[in-house]
Amino acid sequence: MDPQDELRKHLRPATLVGAAIVASLLVYLGLVEAVKLFLKPFHGFAAAGGSQPVRLAVFGAAAGAILLILLIRPRLFRRDARPDAAAGFGRLQRAALLVLILGEVPAILGLGLFFVGGNAADFYKLLFASLVLTFINFPRRAAWEEWLKA
Repeated sequence: MDPQDELRKHLRPATLVGAAIVASLLVYLGLVEAVKLFLKPFHGFAAAGGSQPVRLAVFGAAAGAILLILLIRPRLFRRDARPDAAAGFGRLQRAALLVLILGEVPAILGLGLFFVGGNAADFYKLLFASLVLTFINFPRRAAWEEWLKA
């Protein structure tokens, strides 16, 4: 099979998943805004005086997800010595999907933190981190073609 056809076959699903993740991040934002609007003033479902340890744990977990991406990304996208383009593109697709999914973790944690404590600013920070990670790791045809040439 032609390498360009193989590229297209593996890039399209990864791009669709990336677009779905961007859409889900926008849904999270809409959900937070709707809760803030309709449950005004929203202080969280489990707001208590001792929520700081939970907040720190969530930010630590989000930082851990980001660190994990930084550590495993170079290993995942390393090219095998195998000359089979189909297997290489399959590995590239799995790596792209894994990194994209890990990039969504901070926003999900931020959404949970918002529902627990009611602090939208924490959610916005973690949502921004997820948007940046998704933008950086979004599957791009030019990058995959460059990977093919290497």
